[in-house]
Amino acid sequence: MSSDGDVAPGLRGELILALALGGALAAGELARRVGASGEPLSGALALLEREGAAERRLDADGVARLRLTRAGAERATAFLAAERARIGAALEAVLPAFDASNGALKALLHRWQLRPEGSTSVVNDHRDPRYDDGVLQELGRLVAGADPWLEELGRLRPRYARYRERIVAALARAGAGETEQVAGLAVDSVHSVWWQLHADLLAVLGRVRGEADA
Repeated sequence: MSSDGDVAPGLRGELILALALGGALAAGELARRVGASGEPLSGALALLEREGAAERRLDADGVARLRLTRAGAERATAFLAAERARIGAALEAVLPAFDASNGALKALLHRWQLRPEGSTSVVNDHRDPRYDDGVLQELGRLVAGADPWLEELGRLRPRYARYRERIVAALARAGAGETEQVAGLAVDSVHSVWWQLHADLLAVLGRVRGEADA
């Protein structure tokens, strides 16, 4: 079993950030977000609980979820302030490219969820493979076009590289027929991971998500 000294400070910081952005999260979701599992993850989570930064509670379905305590929220604020000082200027430089991709992504997600029928739009039931394939191809081109700034972010912090990897993986699953992997909110979809990336950028830059950021 890992001792407190074996737990990487960077992992603890990323867990605190993940909980600050995501609220109450189960261990599996935390594993996806921070790229750790097994003993390193369980050891870091146990340490956060012992330090009083996080607490574990069962939700209505009996699933154990971690959430930050008040002390943990204070640590998250300090973590974000430190990140802002270190990489805030670099994130500001990338933000215009992100905003352009973000607007295009929202338009594609709208088309994925609603398809035209005559003079109106109907809920996309995914029974028209040609329509879905067309949207997926555009989504693939958008993600490929975002590679330059995604890679730039990835050079700043490993977590940004993981966002990119998770988006690409979700897109591949969607291409294999898992339609929920585009816009599903309960899975690691393109939409949910992109939303997490956006929340991360806004939090580090000290901005509040507005209607245009949804």
